[in-house]
Amino acid sequence: MKDNFAIFTSGLCLIHCLAAPLLLIAGLSGAFISWFEAEWIHQALLVPVIILAVLSLPYAYKQHGSLVPLLLASVGIIAMSSSFYLPESLELWLVIPSALLIISAHGMNKRLLATSLLSLQK
Repeated sequence: MKDNFAIFTSGLCLIHCLAAPLLLIAGLSGAFISWFEAEWIHQALLVPVIILAVLSLPYAYKQHGSLVPLLLASVGIIAMSSSFYLPESLELWLVIPSALLIISAHGMNKRLLATSLLSLQK
């Protein structure tokens, strides 16, 4: 359940990063874009991503024993967090792969948990 919600929240980050340039290209500007691009929105999207990773991945590692999801999510979170310190022109190129890494980590984690639970039941 945590992995599904984590995939959803990381997906929101991805959609947010893709939508902002598309909205600008479409000619939308003004208050909505400045609200959409506000720094607090980025932080509000990142906080649940970090919390869900901390709550689900270490516990799941104890269940399935694979460090890969934990490492993928860690790299993704570090890269996504570092985007706050880069020029805005580079942000999109860093956040998209970061969000995809985090989504992949939670998807892999979900599969590994299901596999380990199945093997325990046999």
